[in-house]
Amino acid sequence: MRRVCIAVAFLAVVALGTSFAFSQRGDDHRGQGVLSVLSKGQAVSVKDAGGRYEIGILPNVETLGYKVVDVGADFVVVEDIAQVTQLRIPIYSIKAVSILKVGRTDN
Repeated sequence: MRRVCIAVAFLAVVALGTSFAFSQRGDDHRGQGVLSVLSKGQAVSVKDAGGRYEIGILPNVETLGYKVVDVGADFVVVEDIAQVTQLRIPIYSIKAVSILKVGRTDN
């Protein structure tokens, strides 16, 4: 019985240590994923497409339907330009993030 208690205590310490180690990871994963192209204060358009959202970005345009208020690893918060409504959109409700490239750059 004593060995069982020691084994359970040891496993609990390992699980707690692993959990703590993963929670202390920095923002080294920032800049990856679908939402990495969004930034706070950016003007975007939001379309409801069959229960999921399409977020559109037009570079160098300041007034679209919404403005990005906050971006996390698994969510985005946008606010309409009248500052009346905020949408908190989880990552699983986002169908696409599209960037419209206007003009042509020859590189």
